[in-house]
Amino acid sequence: MDAQILRLLNEHTEDGLSNARLLQEVSNSATPEDTAESPSSVTEQLGSAINRLLAQGTIEMLRETTTGEAAGGGAGFILRLKRGSQLSNASPEEQLVFSIIEESQRMGVWIRDIRERSGLNEVQLRRLLKALEQRKLVRSIKAAGTTKKTYILSSLEADDTLTGGTFYSDQQLDSEFVQTLLHVCVNWLLQRRRTAEEKHPDDSFAQRDASFVESDEVARYIHEKGLCRIQLGVADVERQAVLDIGVLDGKIEKRLNHTYRAIRKQQLRPSPLASVPCLQCPVSAECTPGLGRLISPENCEYFRLHFDL
Repeated sequence: MDAQILRLLNEHTEDGLSNARLLQEVSNSATPEDTAESPSSVTEQLGSAINRLLAQGTIEMLRETTTGEAAGGGAGFILRLKRGSQLSNASPEEQLVFSIIEESQRMGVWIRDIRERSGLNEVQLRRLLKALEQRKLVRSIKAAGTTKKTYILSSLEADDTLTGGTFYSDQQLDSEFVQTLLHVCVNWLLQRRRTAEEKHPDDSFAQRDASFVESDEVARYIHEKGLCRIQLGVADVERQAVLDIGVLDGKIEKRLNHTYRAIRKQQLRPSPLASVPCLQCPVSAECTPGLGRLISPENCEYFRLHFDL
């Protein structure tokens, strides 16, 4: 029976099998002799075999998070082959919690998800997590911008989507540092644009193409200037900060191939019409042409001042 259970679970390594589905699979393959003594003999044998394999640490039981054919349908628990590392001197519950955290890898797993998957109550789960933390096997972190407590193996570095990446400290964005990098990068991109325009004075298309810079060039420039103590990658300067912030601020232009160039602000020249006296005159609505009129262009004092008459 043990070998049969392991074979069936090996065929469903991703989703595992519910007790009901496992019983159905075992019953379908049972011979008439297996059920001759009692209809419940297969169920009893299956229960004993499952308990034996759980005690040996060969398989594990998790709360079912989805319903469907693969999981056996309905809510409850699923059985699957043991995954990950085997802890020494650990209770089955500690091993179960550790396996769930280990499976999440660098993304970590929220404490509520651990509770739902393990089926443990909150008090019991917190006691187990504390024990694993004391053994330096797992650690808790708070995702950037949230208060959610997430658990991850102590030996792993959390994914940037959890910590916020290079520009976050204690779950807070170092906005001053980001703005400093942005200012330096925009000035450098402006210089690259001016160089491209000087190199191709008569070809606007060549100017445009030559003024765009790849994000890894920006990261290399920041490193060469010693602006950051650690080596920044493409994800740091592109998706997390600097370049994308520059795009949102209207200082940098981005193309579909993830190349960037500085946007040169146009100096708007005031229109000559803006200085025409009539637009500033407080009594323009009463002004009517004619020498005999009190308010008219012919005797307008603003005209005389404007045109130096």
